[in-house]
Amino acid sequence: MPVEKAGSAAQEEPWGSRLIAPEEAAAFAATTTTVFADQLVVARNLVKIPPRLKVRGLFFDGLGRVVAADRGQTALEELRRRAAAPRSTLAFRSYPLRDYYKLYYLAARQLHPFEPMAEGIRRVSRCFFPIFAGSMLGKTMVALMGSKPTTILPLLAQAYNTSVEGTDHEAAMSGERAIIWRCRVEPVEWYEETFGGVVEGAMAALKGPPVTVSTAEKAVRETDASYTFKISW
Repeated sequence: MPVEKAGSAAQEEPWGSRLIAPEEAAAFAATTTTVFADQLVVARNLVKIPPRLKVRGLFFDGLGRVVAADRGQTALEELRRRAAAPRSTLAFRSYPLRDYYKLYYLAARQLHPFEPMAEGIRRVSRCFFPIFAGSMLGKTMVALMGSKPTTILPLLAQAYNTSVEGTDHEAAMSGERAIIWRCRVEPVEWYEETFGGVVEGAMAALKGPPVTVSTAEKAVRETDASYTFKISW
């Protein structure tokens, strides 16, 4: 299937609903950071995220609130414009994950301008669980999670499956003080930073103990990636 060329009529469509040309991704990536090596990663990631992957609208709104609280409403409106992100979303309607990544990358640079891009991404992803926890479904799950990793992490895997359509997560105990988390997700670089930040944010929000997240296995393909993480405490 041919890729649409930049400047075509298809360029007016949301990115998440179609294939995008590498030059489109590169042009956007150049607006996210001045570090050329990071621009290359952003562009590669945006091209590779499959259109089939969707994320709940509550994360667009929640990340917007985080940006507005830290940088102001004007900054948020500018980020939404640059990302071509929707101004409003329905909490549990599914939206293209690639479109969310555009807002995510811009927010990482806006909120953490002096950190390496990968670290900014990790820090922003710490707010993802609190965003979910503020939703109606999230409040129900949080009531069951408690403050122990043994109850938090398996339910966090379920929350992930609910939040990002087209991915798969499962978590199971491995000994007394570790959990093995297996997932099939989008094939992007910096995914480990995103995942580590999500887990750290969940544990902090629920007043759980500090955890160590390590990558035991990793396989990145053209259309998806598989990880096995070990989370210990």
